[in-house]
This record gives sequence, C-alpha cells and structure tokens, in this order.
Amino acid sequence: MDQVMKLKYVIIVLIALLSFSSCNDWLDVVPQGQVQGEDLLTDEKGYNSALDGIYYKLTSETLYGMELSFGMMDVLAQYWDLSTKTKNPYYKQSLFDYEDATSKTRFKAIWSMMYQGITQANYILESLEGNRDKIKYAELIEGEAYALRAFIHMELASMYGPVIRTEADLDKECIAYRTEYNVKAQEFESMRSVLTKAKEDLTKAEELLKNDPIVENKRYGNGNSSMLDYHAVLERRGDRMNLYAVKGLLMRVELALMNKAGARQLAVNLIDECKSTELFTLTDKTDKLYDINMGEEMLLGFYKNDLWEVARDTFGMEKGNAEANFCITPNQYDIYLNELYGRAPDGSGTDNRLRVWFQRPSSGADYYNFQKLYETSHPGTIYLPYYPEVAILKLSEVYYVACETSIGVDNGKALEYLNEVRDSRNLAKLAGPYGNEELMEYLMREMRKDFIGEGRMWPIYKRLYRDFYVRQGVIIAPTEDKYVFPIPDEEYEYSPNTNPKGDK
Repeated sequence: MDQVMKLKYVIIVLIALLSFSSCNDWLDVVPQGQVQGEDLLTDEKGYNSALDGIYYKLTSETLYGMELSFGMMDVLAQYWDLSTKTKNPYYKQSLFDYEDATSKTRFKAIWSMMYQGITQANYILESLEGNRDKIKYAELIEGEAYALRAFIHMELASMYGPVIRTEADLDKECIAYRTEYNVKAQEFESMRSVLTKAKEDLTKAEELLKNDPIVENKRYGNGNSSMLDYHAVLERRGDRMNLYAVKGLLMRVELALMNKAGARQLAVNLIDECKSTELFTLTDKTDKLYDINMGEEMLLGFYKNDLWEVARDTFGMEKGNAEANFCITPNQYDIYLNELYGRAPDGSGTDNRLRVWFQRPSSGADYYNFQKLYETSHPGTIYLPYYPEVAILKLSEVYYVACETSIGVDNGKALEYLNEVRDSRNLAKLAGPYGNEELMEYLMREMRKDFIGEGRMWPIYKRLYRDFYVRQGVIIAPTEDKYVFPIPDEEYEYSPNTNPKGDK
C-alpha cells in the first residue's frame, strides 16, 4: 500500500471516529464530522477513499486484522493453548470469562468500530443519492456499500445476538440495524428483523454488482486502463465486496434464518457457477500450497498490508514462546498432528494444511511457525503466494454448507461435497455410507482443520450449538453464556425494551 493511499485511509478513519466514537458522544461530534465528509464526497476519488476507509477499519487489529480472525475469535474456538499462560491478556477470555475487564474492553472496541463502519457506509449511500449520475462506477460503489452494511450487521448479530436453536429464537432481541446517517436513538430489533434487512441489502447489492469486473478480470485482476484514471473499485476485486462474496453472504443469511433448503440451493448454485467459470477454485493438492493462505478460494478476503508483522508478534514467530503470545509449542503441534489433522480414521499426515501451515523455524528453535499467515519467500508467480489478505469467506465454506444442508436429505451427495474439499487438501475420500450424526462429525472435523487462523469456528460452534473441541477426550460443553458477547452497558439506553442485567 503506497503512502498516498495510507494517508487517505487515515483521513477516513479520523472522519469515522469523529462521526461515531460511541452512541453517547456521537451527538457532540457529528456536525464536525459531517462537514469533513461533505467536503470529501464530491468526486470519484472521494468516494473511492471513503469506501476504502471502511475496509481499512475492518482490517484494523481490533477487527479482522487480528481479533476477529486469528486473535480473540480463535482463542474462544480453543485453537491456541493458553492453559499455562495465566498472565496472557487473553487467558481469562480463553476460559469464557466475559466479565473480565480486559475482555469487556475488547468487546466494547469491536462493537464501536463495527458501528463506525456502518455509519460510514450509510453516509456513502445517502450522499450517492444526489451524486450518482456524476460518479463513475457508482453502481460498484453503491453495491459494495450495501453489502458491507449487511455484512457488518450480520457479524454483530452473530457475536452479540442470541443463540438460535429454534424458530422462536429468531424473534429474540438482537441489535439495531442502522440504515440512516443520523443521531437518532434506535431500538434493538429481533434477530429475524436484522437478518431480513441484511438479506434486503445483499439483494440490492447483487443487482448493483451484476456487471462486476471480477467476471472478466478474475479475483486478482486490475480493470484500470490507466493509473491517471485510477479507481480502487476496479482492482483486485477478490479483496473487496464483489458479486460472489454477496452470493456467499446470502447463503450465510439463509443458514442463519434456519432456511436450510434455501441455503443449500444457494451453495449448490455457487459451486456450479465457480466450476463453470473457474473464477474461484479449490486449492490444487499438487501445487504445494504456494498460495499458502489459499487465496484462490477466497470469495472475500480483506487486504492487510502488515498482516505478517501482526501475526509474527501475536504468535512469537522469530521470538519463541513467551507469556504474552500464542506460540505453537511442540506439545500444541503434537495435538494438531495426532488429534486434529492426523486423527483417525479420517485424518492423515498427508494433509497439506498440516504439512505447510506448521513449520519449525530455520534456526531450529523449539516451536512452530504458523505459516498460514507467514510472509513467504516465493516470487510473485501465477500463484500470487503472498498477497497479505485475511480470509473472510472461502469456497470451502460453500462446500461445507452444501454438505451440512444435504445431511438428512441426501447423505450421499453431502459426502460428495465433503470429499471434494478433502481431496483438494490431499486426503483420501471417505467411503461411507454414514448416518446423519457420523457425517456431521466428519464435517465438523474438516471445518476445524480448515478455519484455523480465520475466526470462523466460534460462529459455527454457536450456530450449531456444538461442543468446543480442545483435543481428543477434552471438550467444552456449549452453554448460551459462552456464545453471547456482552453489549456495552451504555448502549442499552438506545433499546428501551432491554434490561442490561437481564436476558438480551
């Protein structure tokens, strides 16, 4: 990322912070933020920068640049062993102590920054109403803004909303779905309402993005013909909210709404479309994972220029084991080897994810680097091996959803979808036939292997209300309190029907 773009991002972040540092002090600073916003959103560059500012915020360490990917979320999913690191800043959170002061600060920061992103998306959408005819690629900008607004609300609902185990649970109170750029207090809505509004926004986005340049230029392509007329929305559409990311998010919405048939149809359609166009493909098991992070599978990834630096410090890579990091010790690696990736009867040491993602440092030090986030030395060939991006939605997830929603309907087909992913990871195909629960267990095992470092397993555990897997013989039973992040106390005044000390 060049210095000019960094400066633009900083400007946007400052504007957003002025516009929505929290519900309570927002009232005092919005007028100043609005003036700056109006000055900025007068031309194409302004809109490009404003939109990029949302991505910059989403890739901060508070959000998907660490906490919501390989940081806090994977601590909760029990991927990193902190059992002996009692002074680690995540230790109490690893025990699901959500009342710990450090945990509450983390939850509050996530809540605040996510709503800042929503606020910025709302301002872009409202200002476009009077400028659409003057802005080049207005449909791309508008489509991305609608989709980003939906995505952020969906993620907030997944984290801070109720556990959904029955149809009736969808009517439990969740969060506020903000669609206007204003300072009006807004009551919290039901999970059903939030997800329905997200679906409406995604449907609008799908229509606006129907001519997405990603179709012609592939996920890594650049649609700009001249740097003198550069538009960020035309470059590397796989790292932006593109048409196929929207299709995948619609699949997630239907799953969250307990519409398995609808989710299955969307998943199958997306798989078929990807096979016919080859825009996104499952990783080739013979390519030695030059693209370590499986970028060719990412329907949606977020670019983070300092991903390696943040990951290096978080895991102690080049430093070794310390109280403050997530260093993968030999004992932890043995768990991955014997009880996750190599677990009998479905696991094997041939799994490319095990072989490539976990490596001893060249110094021979007594720990393992988490190479999924590692800065590789391979040159930038067709594989584009190290373009630092955080995985948000991968094609493998679409296959897993197709598998899950086929269980009990067509178990043979469900196994086919699961085996396609297993084959791409260099694993033998499972023979079957299997009953519903057995097949579901194999699906859970594959997802645990695949989503490490991505922050996806905790939301999946919550949606399915499944045990947290630590290692063979050690599981953590699901309880609703483990699955609902505490909403910052000061936000409750905006929801008259909510008692901050009672059920959410």
